Amino acid sequence: MVRTEFTVATNRRSGCHATLRILATTDLHMQILPYDYFADRAEQIGGLVHLADQITALRADRSALTLLFDNGDFLQGNPLADTLAQAGSAMTTHPMIAAFAALRYDAINLGNHEFNYGLPFLRQALQDAPCPVVSANIDWRDQTQIAQPFVILDRVIRCDDGRDHPLRIGVVGFLPPQITKWDRVKLADTITTCDIVEAAQRIVPQIKAAGADIIVALCHAGIDGVDHRPGMENAAVPLAAVPGIDAIVTGHTHEIFPDATRPATAFVDPVAGRIHGKPAVGAGFYGQALGEITLRLRRAADGWHVTDHTSAVLPAAPKAPDSAISARIKAGVQPAHNATLRQVRQPIARTLVPIHSYFARVSPDLPGHILGQALIAHAASVLPANCLPIIAAVSPVRAGGLGGPACYVAIPPGPIMRRDVCAIYPYADTAVIVRRTGAELRAWLEQAVSGYHQIVPGKADQVLLNPEFAGYVFDAFHGLTYTIDLTQPPRNDATGRIVAPQAARITDLRHNGAPVRPEQCFAVVANSYRSFGGGGFPPIPMHDVLAMSRQPVRDILTARVQRQGVVTAPIEAPWRFAPIPDTFVDFISAPDGRHHMTDRICNAGRQADGFTRYRLAL
Repeated sequence: MVRTEFTVATNRRSGCHATLRILATTDLHMQILPYDYFADRAEQIGGLVHLADQITALRADRSALTLLFDNGDFLQGNPLADTLAQAGSAMTTHPMIAAFAALRYDAINLGNHEFNYGLPFLRQALQDAPCPVVSANIDWRDQTQIAQPFVILDRVIRCDDGRDHPLRIGVVGFLPPQITKWDRVKLADTITTCDIVEAAQRIVPQIKAAGADIIVALCHAGIDGVDHRPGMENAAVPLAAVPGIDAIVTGHTHEIFPDATRPATAFVDPVAGRIHGKPAVGAGFYGQALGEITLRLRRAADGWHVTDHTSAVLPAAPKAPDSAISARIKAGVQPAHNATLRQVRQPIARTLVPIHSYFARVSPDLPGHILGQALIAHAASVLPANCLPIIAAVSPVRAGGLGGPACYVAIPPGPIMRRDVCAIYPYADTAVIVRRTGAELRAWLEQAVSGYHQIVPGKADQVLLNPEFAGYVFDAFHGLTYTIDLTQPPRNDATGRIVAPQAARITDLRHNGAPVRPEQCFAVVANSYRSFGGGGFPPIPMHDVLAMSRQPVRDILTARVQRQGVVTAPIEAPWRFAPIPDTFVDFISAPDGRHHMTDRICNAGRQADGFTRYRLAL
């Protein structure tokens, strides 16, 4: 990651000047320590503890008033988080909240994953929060309010006239309104949400009326389209257009911003770090970087004005040996860390074959097969006998992407540990069984395979995967067989919008060898995130929901693997690419994928980003 800055022209009219520095973390996902619990090994980078010394040093810099915020998704994301959630009503302070206290955070925003363990756990975890918790587009209804819409931070800032002056900073938070759908099983109808931009248009004038001089929006949403759509998930761009907001912290999508490699648009300047002309920053995920916005302020008779700004992403730069603050944070999480290691190191089964996801998006993979069979068996135990044919929708969730070349399932022959099951399915989603027709399944599959570029027959070195699509949107349907014709255009774009209604990549769709009829009905078991609209897929109407389980998908998978005891057989391949003679496509995966190449996959060379490029013969 490279530090990127941009400074606008300074307004030098009369009045004293001061500097406000905004620091932000986002999408920590319980990564307090630089430790990969899925691989059971220490990491060189990542973890909030590796940002502690930078935060401390910047706070000690008297040339600016420094505020520190977190932008959500801090309570869930790895086995450490699950261990703490399973502990229930522990009397000790949650380690992430203790770390926030040690670093003296000024405010924290809620993200969508804060709700994965339900409201009682969230309320318990935040009861010792050292600072205000904000979220403006949640209606808590009859629940005790966990977060307030906004907060006014009263601070004193030193100006270049040598005097201290009062400064009132309004901090408001937003999250994807889809949380009530994604976590419907855990939340039921206890809370409701509203659109991010609509909430901002209503609340920003209230913040101004409450006396805020500067308003900072903590937006747990990414940078997507310019045009506002009701219920928009990644609404950072239209949010920035709301008058009165002075700076924006983005998140949710795990992206870095500013980012010079990102295409510029009329309203997004990825080099300057501006959205609608306002400074914005996105600090990635897992504590690998710290976001920094610097506002140069002028104090005049009519109030404070922003005259300059810079946006920067500061890569983590831990010091050795541990500083006092780092040691304090590590000590606070050590008991839970040790308990987590004891859990993830428990053997639950054995495998005689490698289980990996290196090629999960170019061929059916064993982790997907194991998960699919587990979900089908679960649905069969829940539904009445002879109800409907059961199929499972699963996708690769650790298959590279922003997680880097280490973010793959990699289980060698030998014991299968509990951590390995966590790697196959790391999330807290539950299982949902829904009714779908053959026509609806075909539309679902067309969207799932839209992440491939259209391929020209007879041409070599074509890029297969569209990087705008995350790996977890590629759903494979176990219990069906089908072929993917890559010579056809994709039906959907990365947001899920239909861009080619007549596109038909899915061919030869069959169940038990017979063609699937459009009106034929199936019971589809999927995770709750996908079932209720996650990843840009249409949410399943409640009248088509056959059953909802409170049991996490990961627990269903663990129980199935334990019962199976030994993994031996090659997988049943539900899908394949339609053959295209004399045609080759390239894709990237981890370097260790070279140990698992087939006669159709060859190594095409290492890349500077740590990935390896592979070539697939179609």
